[in-house]
Amino acid sequence: MRRDLHRRWLTLHFIALAIGLVALFLGNRFLTPDRFWAHWPALGWGILFTAHLVIFARATLATMGGRRFTE
Repeated sequence: MRRDLHRRWLTLHFIALAIGLVALFLGNRFLTPDRFWAHWPALGWGILFTAHLVIFARATLATMGGRRFTE
């Protein structure tokens, strides 16, 4: 159950990142088409998403271990 929750949160974070990046690049394209600046915030968001990915992946992988039966 916990692993599924982590997957959902990671997916929601990715969707928020994608929507934010699309809005950022559209704003750059239509508000200031002569100057390209959207890649700098996108770089920062990419770093933040990578940090989220590491945190959520570690937490998700930590929940994947089951009980080990010794015979």
